[in-house]
Amino acid sequence: FDAVLDAEQDAGVHGPFINFTATFSYAICSVCPKSHGLPALGQMLLVEDAMMHPEKYGYKPRHFLYAAYLRRWVNSFNTANEAADLQNTFFVHYEKSFSVTPV
Repeated sequence: FDAVLDAEQDAGVHGPFINFTATFSYAICSVCPKSHGLPALGQMLLVEDAMMHPEKYGYKPRHFLYAAYLRRWVNSFNTANEAADLQNTFFVHYEKSFSVTPV
């Protein structure tokens, strides 16, 4: 993400800027500290934390990643679950954690 921000800056790109995403697995992440046993959310929360605190993960950013993340990031996931199941198993929980980040 930081490298793309560099490339845009080097090329003199001005808005409107494209959005970014990383498609997550609709699986429960047992090693993600905030997953709470919910599918996909732990992975999304871990990426958000890395954007907020890149130094925790051994990275020294060249840009203010969290500001760019808030403006341009879209969470996504893939699943074989039926759409009717997603409201109760995902979206209800997603909105509590990501009130401003679209999915």
